[in-house]
Amino acid sequence: MKSALFAAIAVAAFVAAPAFADNGQVFDVNAHAQAYGSAYPSKASRQCFNGKFIAAANRVGEKTLYVQAATGAVYRLELSGGCAALDAAEKLTVRANGADAICAGATAEMVAQTPAGAKRCSVSEVRPVTSGELTALATGARR
Repeated sequence: MKSALFAAIAVAAFVAAPAFADNGQVFDVNAHAQAYGSAYPSKASRQCFNGKFIAAANRVGEKTLYVQAATGAVYRLELSGGCAALDAAEKLTVRANGADAICAGATAEMVAQTPAGAKRCSVSEVRPVTSGELTALATGARR
C-alpha cells in the first residue's frame, strides 16, 4: 500500500507541468503507471542513469531541472546558469565526460534539441531525488 501511494505521488509530481519525452511526445502518466506499477527502482540503481533516455522533465525556476530516467528514477539537475533553450526544447539528453552514464555528484551537459538546433547548458550538480522530496513535490503540485 505504501509503495503504491509513493508511486502515485511520484507520478503526480510530473503531472503539473508539461514534460519532454525522449521521442518528442508529452509524458503519458497512464503509460508510466502501467509500465512501472508500484515498483520504484532500488537506491543502488538510482545513483546513475542513462542520460540519452529522458522520460520526462520539469523545470523549477531558472536553474533547477527535474528529469525522470527511463527506469523511473527522478534526478535533480542544478544548471550552472539559466537555460533559455528549455523553453523550446523538443527532446533532452544529458552527457557527462562525453558519456551517457550520468551519476550522482557529476557535472554534466544538458543538450536541448530545439527547432533552431541543439543548444547546450552546463549542469553543475546531479543527484537522485529522495522519496521525501518526491512527496513534497507532489504536495506542492496540488496546491
